[in-house]
Amino acid sequence: MIRPLRIAMVTEYAYPVLGGISEHVHFLSRELAELGHDVTVVTSNPPRGSRADAERTDAAHRLDAGYRTVRIGQSLPVVSNGSIARVSVGRALKRRLARVQAPMDVVHAQGLAAPFMPLWALRASKALCTVGTFHTYFDGGHVAFRVLHPYISTALGNMDRKIAVSRACVVSLEQYFPDEHFDIVPNGIDTDFFHPLDDPGQRVPGPPRILFVGRFDPRNGLGTLIDAARILQDQGFDFEVQVVGDGPARPLYEHHAKKAGVWDRIRWLGLLNEERPELYRQATVLAAPCTLASFGVVLLEAFASGIPVVCADNIGFRQVMRDGAPGEFVTGDDPQALAAGLAKVLADPGLREDWGRRGRQIAQERYAWPIVARQIEQIYAEVLESKGVDVSMDAAAARRTA
Repeated sequence: MIRPLRIAMVTEYAYPVLGGISEHVHFLSRELAELGHDVTVVTSNPPRGSRADAERTDAAHRLDAGYRTVRIGQSLPVVSNGSIARVSVGRALKRRLARVQAPMDVVHAQGLAAPFMPLWALRASKALCTVGTFHTYFDGGHVAFRVLHPYISTALGNMDRKIAVSRACVVSLEQYFPDEHFDIVPNGIDTDFFHPLDDPGQRVPGPPRILFVGRFDPRNGLGTLIDAARILQDQGFDFEVQVVGDGPARPLYEHHAKKAGVWDRIRWLGLLNEERPELYRQATVLAAPCTLASFGVVLLEAFASGIPVVCADNIGFRQVMRDGAPGEFVTGDDPQALAAGLAKVLADPGLREDWGRRGRQIAQERYAWPIVARQIEQIYAEVLESKGVDVSMDAAAARRTA
């Protein structure tokens, strides 16, 4: 156990904005607070229509998760890397960020793919420990790293340690920073929040459920799943597709489903958070046809929930489905392959039970958030100790915080 640290977790993405980085920031901050650290999530204000939701979310996290949230500037959506990214803008934003960071022992920037808040945090940091986590895999290069290489290199030069959530992220970064070392610390999963049904009898009656979770970006493959559903229907399978997600392209996907003749088999559930664990528990299989990923948080959610996975074969998902992890890889952007993989799972109850049990075990042993948070805490401790900072706690202090 190390002494309590004051930690600034700086990010463009935080709840109520949903997404992988938002989840990572929330659960890591919660676990570090549980370990006794004073954690402040530093992010921007959401669009005006979401301000009330953000205030309620921040208050709940302060009470239930033990960390505070400070919001500066305004978050704006931009198209980046085939997805919708967010950037922060605002008057005197850098100076305000520097003031928030000034008393911190640790500045931890999350999501380093644009010259905005996380990179500003690195450049402004005077903390004894400055680290950053890279979450993004990009195929064929990233315009920000290419065009703004000198600016980004200066920011990275202020980091004591560089963390990536997967080897896939490192592969992307090596073309721009070939001499850098990256610590690989994976995303985690809350294995209490996501867990299997306590009793199979709790499963709600109805047809087998194929679950899709993701934003409506082309790379996430919802169109491929709709076409695969048509194939499964033609083959005589009984099923329902549950779609968790949303986005501007929703009318296009709805039209696609109607044209494919599977409209009545799809439930459009919208953006959900608290309801997701129950949907996973009730699902028969997770379909993850995403073609570009840096990791595979949705796979972890399925593993922890005890349900099997059929997913596109991409470099990020291979970071999770390895070393005995169960599941079925299929060719991306191929409805026939996806349908075949789903049919294999739908037709074999014994396989579903085996994959679900093994996936749950892997989630608990490799990816539970307390395990991941301890790895991050150890990196902080190594940096501070290398600078001559005593981070140990005496026995009495340890007992008081136990």
